[in-house]
Amino acid sequence: MLHPDSAALHLQPTPPTLLSSLSGALANATPFKMAARGGLPPRALRRVREYVIAHIEENISIQALASMVGLSRFHFTRAFKQSEGVTPHRYLLQCRVKRAQELLAATELPLSEIALAAGFSDQSHCSRRFRELVGITPSRYRWSFR
Repeated sequence: MLHPDSAALHLQPTPPTLLSSLSGALANATPFKMAARGGLPPRALRRVREYVIAHIEENISIQALASMVGLSRFHFTRAFKQSEGVTPHRYLLQCRVKRAQELLAATELPLSEIALAAGFSDQSHCSRRFRELVGITPSRYRWSFR
């Protein structure tokens, strides 16, 4: 144990200018971003995206997408969500709604035909999912372009 009068116990306070410059440097520093680990390899993710866009009007199963990249359905779902931030099912819905938006803006097709062309089972399903993701109904969306 050191004696209280020892010089080792008498620490000099840190000058305020040094503290403020250090805290300022730390506040302005951009944190480094860790490389994402896991997920689908970029080539596999690109193949899945291209397949979904090319076959949007068809019934696309998660199993078909998983086998395309050589994974089990469960491993594929987990890896896809890690890569895209959404489940494959949600991604497919988003792509279908985007396709419906494009058709609503560019064509005069009836809503029932647009729903089928976008891959929905019927107009009701299309309208429900469209309103859920876009915030307005398909017909109101179409009228906003006129």
